[in-house]
Amino acid sequence: MTTPTRSLDLTAALAQYRATLREVSNAELEHRAAAVAALPGWFAGELRRQVDEEREARRAAGPPSSARSWTPQVVVGAVVAGAPASVLAGQALAEYADRVPQALVWSPAVAVGLIAAVVGGGRLARWVDDHRHPLAEDVDEADLDQYGRELLARVRAARRARGEVC
Repeated sequence: MTTPTRSLDLTAALAQYRATLREVSNAELEHRAAAVAALPGWFAGELRRQVDEEREARRAAGPPSSARSWTPQVVVGAVVAGAPASVLAGQALAEYADRVPQALVWSPAVAVGLIAAVVGGGRLARWVDDHRHPLAEDVDEADLDQYGRELLARVRAARRARGEVC
């Protein structure tokens, strides 16, 4: 009769472990994955499986809303804040168009052009960097020399320690 009791205790322990996984942060989840990766046995395998399932669930859910890019929020804020000012400036320009110097009329276009140049330059720099440092290509393990095999073994050991599937 000890076997059913033991199995119920393990089932309850697994259910409790799964419930606590949902509440921990990503860093704590990785810490638990590393701690469980070194354990032998069936129970440790079940714990690793639960950690992997929680990781996949978090990846599928995507980043939290606070991790979104702040750029669109800044753009929307600038548009909302700048709309009344541009309306007032447009009305003033319409009333006093003959008295406004041409340099002031063209200054918004110059500002927009400078912003476009900065954004375009940043994208060009990213594109050049991506082409200077392309993504790694798969290499057959048999083609590696002894140092490459040693490095590959270290990487695989580190991934196993973190609980990743190699």
